Amino acid sequence: MTRRPQHASAAAGNGPSLVTRNLRLGRGRTSIRLEHLEWAALDAICAAEGIDRHNFATQVDRDPLRREKTLTSRVRSAILAYFVVRSGVGVAGISPTIQALGRQNGHGDMVGFSAKPPAAEQEESRN
Repeated sequence: MTRRPQHASAAAGNGPSLVTRNLRLGRGRTSIRLEHLEWAALDAICAAEGIDRHNFATQVDRDPLRREKTLTSRVRSAILAYFVVRSGVGVAGISPTIQALGRQNGHGDMVGFSAKPPAAEQEESRN
């Protein structure tokens, strides 16, 4: 039986596929480990939305609708949700706040990362 390396890029001699980077959040400095592709996707989101990684992570961390236990999981989930919504593919289970992710309000701010749901969601939750 031949053992395969756990990470394909490690097998190719390109080093580890998981990369640890520091982020500054409102609660202080922390680090998360993401795949190279996930860091590239995060950088693409930040460039498109005019924010930096720290701001993205802070907004994701403060979103009360996020139920993932770790910051790394919340960031990964937010990256995936952003591209799912932008692609137009319908996926069951994505909350209205996450569906708004990547769309911009009239002020150019990202909708879906704020701690306060959009007004339409607040109305729906009262009914």
